[in-house]
Amino acid sequence: MSKRNYFIIIAILVAVDIATAFWYLAGHINSDGKNDFFSAGSELATEADTLNENFVPDKYQTIEYNAFFVSKAPVIPSDQRTYYTSIKRLKTNIPTSINGETNTDRLLAEVARKAFPNSHGGLDNGVQNFLKSPAFNVPNVDYKVINSAPTIFAKYGNVQGVKIYPIFTSKNYLVMAINRSSYKGVVTQNTAYYVNYNRYSHSIISKEDIFINDVDNKLLSIVNDKIEKLNEDQPNLELHQANTLSQEIYLRKNGLFFVYQAGIIADEAEGVIEIYIPFSTLNPYLKPEFSSLITTNSHCQELKPLAFAK
Repeated sequence: MSKRNYFIIIAILVAVDIATAFWYLAGHINSDGKNDFFSAGSELATEADTLNENFVPDKYQTIEYNAFFVSKAPVIPSDQRTYYTSIKRLKTNIPTSINGETNTDRLLAEVARKAFPNSHGGLDNGVQNFLKSPAFNVPNVDYKVINSAPTIFAKYGNVQGVKIYPIFTSKNYLVMAINRSSYKGVVTQNTAYYVNYNRYSHSIISKEDIFINDVDNKLLSIVNDKIEKLNEDQPNLELHQANTLSQEIYLRKNGLFFVYQAGIIADEAEGVIEIYIPFSTLNPYLKPEFSSLITTNSHCQELKPLAFAK
């Protein structure tokens, strides 16, 4: 590979990661906290995020995989820049132990469901299916697997990434983030999903565990009031009113985010939008068990998103 082509690849990947990082920072509105290519690596986490009194530190394992595919022939025989290329990037920081419990099957099953919705064989199966299935910008490409990074040229390149990592931790609950990104020629897209996990009962915290029954319309009204206020405070934001209440929720210390994927309450170019609502506003609609969980919570910490190796 020529030095020029190498620099082209690095420039594209840096741009994709910068866009992802910008999306993450810009999408978290009114936060209450602190304002890849076929190789594999493994690193064991050595420090606890949630050490507190009688609680056992959580432990994580970080793994990164990359897969490369290229069409067997260029679209234009005389132009080497017209090979179709597909790159799959995956990086995970998965708990191996939560509060001393090594059985994390419930958490991993929910992570797999959201990260790989078309795979029904658990997280390992989802990872393998993702890595071995190239995504090209046109159908029916006759391709081959290669062991080093292909050169990406404009509309012929496709880069897909999945990152799974803890984004928020506390004494009572842990939040795992799932960020899917794709680069198709000139367009970068991101989606975000979250799994909220009870560190005491070792169970998923669902929307139904948080709110009492039949309050979606009232919650939607609260979300739209917040959107209206954000538009007043930030005229350049141009958020649309939400037609439905998002089922994607991300817990924090003093409130939660309702997560809207790109294009739902703003122009698609704005990316994922996360609307923060404090628990004080939501209090009349919270289940007593969840209220107890948040009032006894402590040692809250927002964690940094994972980044792909350059």
